[in-house]
Amino acid sequence: MYPFSQKNFFPLNKNKGKILISATFPFIIKSICLSWLFSIGFTFILISFSFQNLNAKPKKKKETIKQKLIVLSVDGFPGYYFDSPEILSLIPNLKEFSEKSSFSREIQTVNPSVTYPAHTSMVTGVDPSVHGILNNTLVDPFEKNDGGWTWYSEDIKVKTLWDYAKLKSKKTGNVFWPVTVGADVDYNLPQIWRKRIPEDDKLLRALSSKGLHKRAELAVGEPLNDVTKDLVKFRTGFWMFETFQPDLLLLYTTDLDSTHHAYGPGSAEAKEKLKQIDSEFGEFIRALDLYNRKDLALLLISDHGFSYGESLCQPNVYLLNKGWIQTDLQTYDFIFKSSGGSAILLPGNRNVLTDEERVSLKNDLEMNCPGTKWRGDKEDIAELRKSQHPDALGLLSTKAKIYISGSRKGPVFQTVKQPIYGHGYDNQNPEMKTIGGFYLKGMKNRDDWKMDSVKDVFANVCKYLSLDCKN
Repeated sequence: MYPFSQKNFFPLNKNKGKILISATFPFIIKSICLSWLFSIGFTFILISFSFQNLNAKPKKKKETIKQKLIVLSVDGFPGYYFDSPEILSLIPNLKEFSEKSSFSREIQTVNPSVTYPAHTSMVTGVDPSVHGILNNTLVDPFEKNDGGWTWYSEDIKVKTLWDYAKLKSKKTGNVFWPVTVGADVDYNLPQIWRKRIPEDDKLLRALSSKGLHKRAELAVGEPLNDVTKDLVKFRTGFWMFETFQPDLLLLYTTDLDSTHHAYGPGSAEAKEKLKQIDSEFGEFIRALDLYNRKDLALLLISDHGFSYGESLCQPNVYLLNKGWIQTDLQTYDFIFKSSGGSAILLPGNRNVLTDEERVSLKNDLEMNCPGTKWRGDKEDIAELRKSQHPDALGLLSTKAKIYISGSRKGPVFQTVKQPIYGHGYDNQNPEMKTIGGFYLKGMKNRDDWKMDSVKDVFANVCKYLSLDCKN
């Protein structure tokens, strides 16, 4: 511990060494003393610093929470159900969620107010004419596609939530969300069917993420396909979330919509189904421990409300009688694509109506289907092409209890013996309003997360997960 090295201190020449040692001896003594003093002082400093560290409180590391989000869609839930004390008594779990979240029973859907366009607007934030999913089914009047729906994500023309999540290296999961066949989702169970027979299960296994469908079936102990009940879908969603911990999980349920189409909103069957769904929803959020977690949020949404028709209007019968649909040749000049409560006129062999044809079409349809209204002037067409369909030539809609069909059989207009339950009416119709809410523990301002449109799902997801969304 000397200030000099041993090699420099002892020279090899003995005589010179004696003189050197004699001359430098006082200096050596001073150096040794200084060295000892330095050592003692340094040791004292180290000991003092150690005691200070022992007494000091350890600094807390800033807690980082990795936020996760589940988007749950309950298809076909009318907002007016929340105006009914009887209905609210059947759905205590959904009622509790509505009270704890940024809930609204007046969420506006898109036009057409049907499932696939609405759900695609949820994950893109834009109208159907922009994202490209224009109806549940394709324009296929001669059934060349065998009733195929718009299942394939490659038909979506803009980026989706799963695309933006991927850019942020976030994991995504999906249980039967519409228009997700081929989607770039990490854990993907898409919705698709062909004949609703067991062969469809093989198709799902092939189109799902590799090995995921079979693994999910083993986990929940039930077949997974389009006729799977909501209870199994809830359990599959919980299993996927717990197993893979996706940052964003999309979960889609269908039982309420199916019951409404079959028996009507407010029916005894619909009320029983509501009780079941509410019970399943309650089990789901309790299993997740949703209300006690800071790392998990839930966005509940539906796609449209429900109404019914007491009369049936079939505008394609009118086009057939005019000779604008050529059944034998399987071609058409113009065709109506129905959504239920409305039908849009689209081009075929021809893409323009003459002024005379336009006037005649309006007068004839409104006369033959009393209670309907034709929209086909330049301003109407511009608005329709901007929001609903880029090729629109006009729209037949109604505020009355009329169902507008795409069929070409029977009369243009008739009264039906049993109501036809459905949707597809203009999204300004109060019966088409639906529900939605966002729950986040410790939410400071609920209004910041409140949704007015199904398109707001996109904005809320992007905000919560800090995605760089551009749509």
